[in-house]
Amino acid sequence: MKKIRKRNILKGIFVISLTTNLLMPVLINSVLAQNWQGAAKDLAQGSPIKKPSDIFRILAKVVQYTYTIFFIVAVIFIIVAAFNFLTSQGNPEKINSAKSQITWAIVAIAIALISVGAAQIIKAFITP
Repeated sequence: MKKIRKRNILKGIFVISLTTNLLMPVLINSVLAQNWQGAAKDLAQGSPIKKPSDIFRILAKVVQYTYTIFFIVAVIFIIVAAFNFLTSQGNPEKINSAKSQITWAIVAIAIALISVGAAQIIKAFITP
């Protein structure tokens, strides 16, 4: 029962992160479609955003930090899975659980790499 719940939580996190990564280009594109000229003139004097391209810079930093955190968490999961694998003492259930954890961590890393690559491709299409 505990294993099924843990697996459902991991699948939920996976689906949420995948959905977020797939929707990000659409959301950014909808922001770009707005009239930037009028919005850029109304920006506050003390704002770090002086021109529309600064928004992309801020979004890129957010994506970079999220990507870094994603990889750190994936590496931690791999270390925990390796520890579980080493301490399983031949118990097939624990060995299968550790293999599953490593598999999902590798899937998470692959999705992170794909999302960054997709973001770069989309950025190349959006920018003039």
